[in-house]
Amino acid sequence: MTNMIVSKPKRSTIFSLGVVTVIVIGGLFYAVNQLRGVASIAIWQYIIIAILLLTASLLLHKLLFNYKVLKIGDNKFHVYYPFRFYKSVQSIKDLGAWQETIINTNKTEFRQLKIVFLTKGYVKISNQENSDYDKVINYLKKKAPKKQVKQDD
Repeated sequence: MTNMIVSKPKRSTIFSLGVVTVIVIGGLFYAVNQLRGVASIAIWQYIIIAILLLTASLLLHKLLFNYKVLKIGDNKFHVYYPFRFYKSVQSIKDLGAWQETIINTNKTEFRQLKIVFLTKGYVKISNQENSDYDKVINYLKKKAPKKQVKQDD
């Protein structure tokens, strides 16, 4: 087995999302605890709790269910979602297309890669959230250049 490229979420991304999630959940518990024993509750308090609950749910979903490890090598793509208990191995022959989207902001360049398989869905990774992004792009440019879909400008 040759060296495999392993792209997974960066520790800084996981840490940041984790801290924000803990703060939002803490705020949600604090808000609910403040309302216990109160005779009348204003509508704006329900709205704040609903917003905190929705935000916490979205952050937990992003943290847990979108956590993926992409291993590429030996003409195979190994996609592993540990919290979904899902693992998929796709051959490079099963690659339908791939596209890199580049968005220039004021200070940085956001790059996102979408890899679409003929058999089982797709995978998205970005340069800011995932490790070894450039290695994945270089691998695809080398092994599957004809499958690239050009970005519209």
